[in-house]
Amino acid sequence: MADGAVYKTLMSVDARGSGSYLDGAKRRMRAQLYDLAHASFAASGVTRGMIHLEDRGDGFIAAVDARIPPLQIIGPWLTEMHQRQRVHNEDLARPLGLRVAFHVGPVEHDAEGLSGQAMDLVCRLADSPVARSLLEHSGRDLVCVVSDSLHHEVVRHGGRFVEPSTYRPARLTLKEGEVTAWFHVPGEPRPALPGEAAPGTLPADAPSGEHGGGASAGAEAEGRRPRTGTGDTAPAAAGRPSADGYGGAHWDVRVHGGTSVVQDRAVFHGPVRFGGDAGPAEGDR
Repeated sequence: MADGAVYKTLMSVDARGSGSYLDGAKRRMRAQLYDLAHASFAASGVTRGMIHLEDRGDGFIAAVDARIPPLQIIGPWLTEMHQRQRVHNEDLARPLGLRVAFHVGPVEHDAEGLSGQAMDLVCRLADSPVARSLLEHSGRDLVCVVSDSLHHEVVRHGGRFVEPSTYRPARLTLKEGEVTAWFHVPGEPRPALPGEAAPGTLPADAPSGEHGGGASAGAEAEGRRPRTGTGDTAPAAAGRPSADGYGGAHWDVRVHGGTSVVQDRAVFHGPVRFGGDAGPAEGDR
């Protein structure tokens, strides 16, 4: 850690599909994002003087003063942001979608802004393929991802507006190497990671009348937009369930031409291709 570095709660906020906005629409989207973020900071007791914020065109990065507990950001601020975003999106033909990442670590300030490996990490998490895929296919408009250290030190202990059971781990391969991150989708009891069936839904080849009509019906019943298979990220899970060693089911996930098993922990080591008719992987537990 550099001599001038200070530990702070770090965040990276990216807007969904920002590259497809025309200039006028992007200006409005950015104004809406900042209005929501600052109103949420104020409502959670964080003044502007406690935040160093830098614009990134399609979102922002921020470092929150060390006097503010990380739990205050992961809990009250994220909850305020989610609820305000929901109301805001009701009147939009194109809902604002956000990927929000959190980490606590040392950062340095210079004349140009923030720097440090901790800042690099939080930006990588927000931009990770799993975060993008969750936002694309969860039927929700906000996805949260926290670093493994922040989950271990803060999230797993719970607190006001923080329910540890709603976070799921995934292994990510970033430019700097492999890391574990924890994903949370506000409004979902447990988010379905890429390669898994969403709670209460069926695999793609199941009869549409079974259990109330499949994934789209389940999403509509919960007030969510149905998952789709379009976009620039990996499609939602598809495949055939087969019995595992615990009496449950697993989903076949193609990874670089091989087959991996997704159960309670999802592991990704590069581009992921879902589906196919491969049988159970050798060595299933």
